[in-house]
Amino acid sequence: MTSLESTKSIIIGFVNQKGGVGKTTLAAHFAYWCSQKGSAIVIDADAQQSSSNWLKDLGIPCKIVNDPEDLLDVLLILPEKYDAVIVDGPGGMSEVTKAILYGVDVALVPCKPSALDTHSSSRIIRMIRQSQKIRSGKPKSALFLNQAVKGTLLLRDSIEMLKHFGFPSLQSVIYNRQVICDAPGQGTTVWDMAGTAAQAASEDFDALFQEVIELAHE
Repeated sequence: MTSLESTKSIIIGFVNQKGGVGKTTLAAHFAYWCSQKGSAIVIDADAQQSSSNWLKDLGIPCKIVNDPEDLLDVLLILPEKYDAVIVDGPGGMSEVTKAILYGVDVALVPCKPSALDTHSSSRIIRMIRQSQKIRSGKPKSALFLNQAVKGTLLLRDSIEMLKHFGFPSLQSVIYNRQVICDAPGQGTTVWDMAGTAAQAASEDFDALFQEVIELAHE
């Protein structure tokens, strides 16, 4: 596995205008994964502040920042102290979302495998592309499928749709498993849960996050 300690600090944001696509669960698991390889902090930019208590249980520092100007200031400072800074973005299109895109190295857009959810991501993609023009190509970005159901026609069609969407996408898929839903309530992550489903979820997350690190350092 990649060590974060010997590489440049990375700033990763999970963004999508839609709520309920799993941004908080992904951000918390990614922060925990990074914390096993270096130092990590989560910026909770979601007005619901749904990740704060869970991260406290995990022993991962968390900073709640809902003001766009404050967020940009924080994104300038925290990379000097942590190997990985992970931003849990809000639902909806807002000035906070714009600030995330102006401050992160990589913007990740999780999508549920449905035509409606995938097409709805066009608004955040437009905003990302605007930021890339202003920031000379930054942030790097990619779509990926989250909460997918294995072996379904919907999943197959969604994978094909991503290929022809005209926007970078990750190969890794996170499948819909009950252990992932149970993790926040238990104050843990899938890596510390028992059973074959937890093992499978761990492998899914490992593959996705390794791909994210590779994207960040391209």
